[in-house]
Amino acid sequence: MIHVHHYTLGDREGALLEVDGGYCDVHPWPELGDLPLFKQLNLLKEGTLTPLTKQSLEFARLDAAARKKGRGLLEGVTVPQSHFLIKKLDQDTINLVHQAFDEGFRTFKVKLGKDLPKEITLIKPLLELPQTRWRLDFNGSLCQEFLNADLNFDAIEFCEDPGLDEFPLPVAWDREEVSHYQYRIVKPAVDDWRSMRTNKPLIFTTYLGHPLGQVADAYAAGVFQCKEVCGLLSHRVYAPNAFSECLSWSGPEWRSPEGTGFGFDHLLEGLSWQSLT
Repeated sequence: MIHVHHYTLGDREGALLEVDGGYCDVHPWPELGDLPLFKQLNLLKEGTLTPLTKQSLEFARLDAAARKKGRGLLEGVTVPQSHFLIKKLDQDTINLVHQAFDEGFRTFKVKLGKDLPKEITLIKPLLELPQTRWRLDFNGSLCQEFLNADLNFDAIEFCEDPGLDEFPLPVAWDREEVSHYQYRIVKPAVDDWRSMRTNKPLIFTTYLGHPLGQVADAYAAGVFQCKEVCGLLSHRVYAPNAFSECLSWSGPEWRSPEGTGFGFDHLLEGLSWQSLT
């Protein structure tokens, strides 16, 4: 028996599932190739799994087993530090960067490509911040204009999905497969993280979904014993809610919510649930 609770984060929609006493998150990105939420759930109801729901049910199984034993899944698990995520580069987020710097963040990830000339102007002084490393996510939209700009390229740790085969800066492979890359992005929400085998550094990141899914991603990074700075504090790109308030809101260190399994016991029990199957 599967029960579902629909939620929104800003303008995005997702669903929590309760499966035999365990909980998981389903938060697709149709604009990046995932099936929409209603199709994900309809297929699940029919017994067909997608990469997203396959991973979700695996996390629900782990959560159920831990809740049954009355223990938290992140007990004794060391979760790596996280970068500070910037979804949109504008003047408001410039101020957030300086606030995050004061909190102790030294690794930043920013999504670019919506207005590259303006973004180049805004990011230029940020790349000069002392002892910072920058991860730039272009989602395949990088153009020669960026490479020709007068920027501190030494501060750039890698560029994610640059959209160019031949590229002079370190590349991180996320969705767009590339022939040469120096880092591999791992999203436990859709990737079979346990079977990852590579000699490249792995960067575990969330799927920018519900805080419950975020905790599952942090668990995966910790169990994998990832040593890199990861991207596990994505709740800060959304307005606070009862779940996200249980997580860290200052600095790059992870803080697990209280409770069994992936946590949030009382909050989950207080939600309204509908039968899916």
